[in-house]
Amino acid sequence: MQRLPGDIFQQGNARPHTARMSPDCLHTVTTFPWPARSPDLSPIEHIWDHFGWRVGHPMSLNELEARLQQI
Repeated sequence: MQRLPGDIFQQGNARPHTARMSPDCLHTVTTFPWPARSPDLSPIEHIWDHFGWRVGHPMSLNELEARLQQI
């Protein structure tokens, strides 16, 4: 992993991040403590929530497509 001055690596304890090789690679990296599987701290979860709220419950594929295009 290429290092940058003052870099901090955020590791969320997802299964791919806890594979045996990952911790071995991280021993030289400064890590930031982060709760495991914390959706409230994951920006993408807020985006999916927004999409879900805006899309609602379409009754057909065409309706879903139309709603997604409006977003």
